[in-house]
Amino acid sequence: MSTDVSTEVLVIGGGIAGMVAANVAAQLGKSVLLIERGSEEKYPCNTRWTGGTFHVCHTDPFSGQENLLQAIDRTTGGTARKDVALALAEDSPRFIRWLRAESIRLISLGGYNTCVLAPPSRIGPGLHWEGLGGDVMLRTLEANLKKRGGHMQRGTRATALDRSGQDGIVVQTECDDKTANFRAQDVIIADGGFAGDFEMIASYITPHTKRVLRRNACTATGDGLRMALAAGAALSNGMENFYGHLLSRNAMENERLWPRPYLDALVTACIAVDGDGIRFADEGLGPNYMANAVARLKDPLGSFLVFDQAIWSGPGTSALIACNPHIPNCGGTMYKAQTITELAGMAGIPGANLQHVVDDYNQAVTAGKLQGLSPARHTDRYPALPIKVAPFYALPMCTGITHGMGGILIDGNSAVLDKKHEPIPHLYAAGTVTGGLDGGPAIGYVSGLTKSGVMGLRAAEKIAGAKLSSQRQ
Repeated sequence: MSTDVSTEVLVIGGGIAGMVAANVAAQLGKSVLLIERGSEEKYPCNTRWTGGTFHVCHTDPFSGQENLLQAIDRTTGGTARKDVALALAEDSPRFIRWLRAESIRLISLGGYNTCVLAPPSRIGPGLHWEGLGGDVMLRTLEANLKKRGGHMQRGTRATALDRSGQDGIVVQTECDDKTANFRAQDVIIADGGFAGDFEMIASYITPHTKRVLRRNACTATGDGLRMALAAGAALSNGMENFYGHLLSRNAMENERLWPRPYLDALVTACIAVDGDGIRFADEGLGPNYMANAVARLKDPLGSFLVFDQAIWSGPGTSALIACNPHIPNCGGTMYKAQTITELAGMAGIPGANLQHVVDDYNQAVTAGKLQGLSPARHTDRYPALPIKVAPFYALPMCTGITHGMGGILIDGNSAVLDKKHEPIPHLYAAGTVTGGLDGGPAIGYVSGLTKSGVMGLRAAEKIAGAKLSSQRQ
């Protein structure tokens, strides 16, 4: 395969993982080329649209290495790769200090939101991003890369890897309907995974692709995953799991309800039922678990949250972009009635079933016997609240997929691993194209931005054979 351009490090993807990797490699003296599929100046990607919180398992990344390791182990049920978990726990503070040294402004919004990109993007329902946290960060890091002598080429889609040569990897690309080949000593895949591709969603997550919502920029279409597989890479466990949120069902067609507000505070306080009025999953395992559970229903658009006025006036108002009042104000459907039977009739749910489910649930809440329900209801993270105060509500919902939890298997230095779990020479991956961290029996969410940044940093340092000095951070 002939070569049009040569570089020491080729980075595929201009989100946070790719931008961090490219900048750190350039800081450490490598010649760097970053290629990005998007052709626009402000090309869409999940990083540009991010909510912007750097956390580890919804825990302050500066809370201590041992505390972070325990949080990862607890959240994933012990299934996270130990080397990747250690990398995240060890280097999250160092990465955030690096961001600050890059002139990325971070603020605290309280709770686990101690390191949030500024200006914050969570300013109301719908999508707001231009001139806000993720957008500002990407533009700043791109400018920094240019100052360091690195290069970025937009409108360039990587399509194939050739590892047959003795002096590096050749990446075949498409740009303006033309093919170009780039040779690099080392390649970092950081293209975000496959959550924008209906075919791969159908292969790994759910066949009902038209009945789930892509809560993402739709630019991560699996190119990196396919190239890595062709190069002999292994995939992590949990390819069927994803990070996402439950949204109003109207978000399927109403942009004012996409990608926020999401239903996290409600779903962990009340009950979720299917179209027959039956509970189908343990709401106490958290909002991400429930988003996955809804995606796996026979009809992912056939479920409802059921709650009362006390929940609507309490948890319903508690989020940064609260369901109450934003969902009804933005045109989201909510059924409201003075009795559960009347509510069921309005929502098209069998009334006897729903009344029975609500009665059993309330009795279990009162008796403290929620583990006896089927399915059981955990309360160690989220208290279960009774459904007794009229009026009662049923909120039709849908699942929004943000990014996959599974992906290319990597080690703690972001090296891509083959099916024997040995590193593939000169091939690395970082960000949400990778797996091995999130997941477990409760489909636990560890991190998105933080993981992407840390593993991008570590990939560059491994390639350079050096770590950034404290002066460079």
